[in-house]
Amino acid sequence: MKILFCHRVTPILREHYISSLPKGIELIFPDDLSDSTLLDFAPEIEVAVGYKFSKEFLDRAHKLRHIQVPWTGAETLDFELLKHYPKVSVSNSHSNSLAIAEHAIALFLSSAKKIVYRDSKMRRGDWSTRYNDVTSQWLTGKTLGVIGFGAIGSKVARIMKHGFDMQVLAVNRSGLTKESAVVDFLGTLDSLDYVLENSDYLLIALPLTPETKGLITKRELALLKPNVVLVNIGRGEVINEESLYEFLKKSKLAAVGSDVWYNYPKDRKKPEVHQNFPFEELPLIVLSPHSAFKVESREIPFAEDIICNLKAIYNNKKPQNQVNLEAEY
Repeated sequence: MKILFCHRVTPILREHYISSLPKGIELIFPDDLSDSTLLDFAPEIEVAVGYKFSKEFLDRAHKLRHIQVPWTGAETLDFELLKHYPKVSVSNSHSNSLAIAEHAIALFLSSAKKIVYRDSKMRRGDWSTRYNDVTSQWLTGKTLGVIGFGAIGSKVARIMKHGFDMQVLAVNRSGLTKESAVVDFLGTLDSLDYVLENSDYLLIALPLTPETKGLITKRELALLKPNVVLVNIGRGEVINEESLYEFLKKSKLAAVGSDVWYNYPKDRKKPEVHQNFPFEELPLIVLSPHSAFKVESREIPFAEDIICNLKAIYNNKKPQNQVNLEAEY
């Protein structure tokens, strides 16, 4: 079985793949990732590891059985195109879910305890936040709402439930979970309003799909408690940007931590990009540049889902974390 890696793979990770997979698997790591080079390899491969594929590539890859996205999000795929190749299954990876969950906890704590707000003042010698009426919030015994109770959301819920004795209200696509001991209420998106109205802390952990884009608007934000702490580690566009900005601008109590945004740099050499609204001017928001995945020594742990799936396909077994092309997740 031949596997083509269509994205950059470091030497350390290459060696880990080689040592972890059966000898009957041939791994192809092109140094040149141009379209023409990938097209040259396409006719012989059975698995492609990557995040964006053209019609020309898929037409040439007549032996292709599976596409493995090397991370959690799958929104870079052309789902309408992939529907024309029913013999090709698609999976993503949840191996980074613990790192993302830990980052979400950090955003909750930083937002609830007003760490960044107070730090920004202290750096100017200003102690006024010790005496003003902006207070920290309790976590212990409060209610956590989880919108997107999947690999990441369930890990955040487990930490908050066992660490802070929180009640957990959640929704996901199916209304089902293997983590029943963690959640006190689990419904589908039909229960969204109930979770929003009753949460002291709210986690957005949804992928970006046609169903979830703009799911949270002015109406939904108006249902939240005045002093809610909201953390978004799903995708920025799940929450309408203008609605979020106006909600925070008007609220004197609500706090937000976000690792996902609306505008991103197109070139890492020119990393200065602003959002469409001046979130940086809001005092009670913690801004994080989509960096939750950036933990030390992450390469090998993050590859475990991929290795597991490659072994499964080699042994003619069903890969895990399969993407539903209709739901786009």
